[in-house]
Amino acid sequence: MILAGGRSSRMGVDKAMLKINDVTMLEISVQNLEKCGAKSIHVLVKDERQAEIYRSMLGQRVSFHLDPPDAKGPWEVLVAILQQLKKEEIVQLLPVDAPWFDDIAIGLLQRQMELVPESDGALPKNEHGSHPLLARFHSGKILELLLSQPPQSLRSLFKEGNLQFVNSDDFHKAGCHPNCLLNLNRREDFPR
Repeated sequence: MILAGGRSSRMGVDKAMLKINDVTMLEISVQNLEKCGAKSIHVLVKDERQAEIYRSMLGQRVSFHLDPPDAKGPWEVLVAILQQLKKEEIVQLLPVDAPWFDDIAIGLLQRQMELVPESDGALPKNEHGSHPLLARFHSGKILELLLSQPPQSLRSLFKEGNLQFVNSDDFHKAGCHPNCLLNLNRREDFPR
C-alpha cells in the first residue's frame, strides 16, 4: 500500500513525481513492492486528479483509492482503506517518499512476521524511534486496534499493538541501502 496522497508542503512539489536516476519515486515504490511479490498494490491518493496523473504512468499495475475528504492524516486514511480489505490480508505500508525501503527491507519485515506469527505485524526501529509508515501487518488486527482507540499518532498506536520491531542494524546487515529508513521531506533531503 503506497501512501501518495500527502500535500508535499515541505517539498513544494508532488514527491511522487520527483525522479531519482530518471525514475519517479512513485514508480520506485511500485517496483519495490513488485520485487517482493506483492499480490496487489494499492496507491492512496488525495483526489481523482492525482489518480489520473498516476494512472497515466502506471496503467493497470495498481489500484487507486481516494483519501477520505475529511482525512486529517494517516489514521483516517488507514481506517478507510483497511475497512475495504479482507481481515486476513497482509499490508505493507510504503510512503512514496521512502524510495530506498526496498524488497530486501520489506523481506526483513516479512521474515519477522513469519518468526512470530502470533504478532500483529512488524516495523522498523532506529535511534529516532519506530517507523509506523513502513510497517507490515495483518489488516484486520490493525483495523481493530485503530477502531478501539481515539485518533493519535501511529507511533503511539503501534506501541499498544502486538508488533515486532526490526532494528536499523538488521537492515544494514542485510545489505539494505544506508538510507532505507529515510523519508525525503524537504528539498535538502533529496539526492543531487
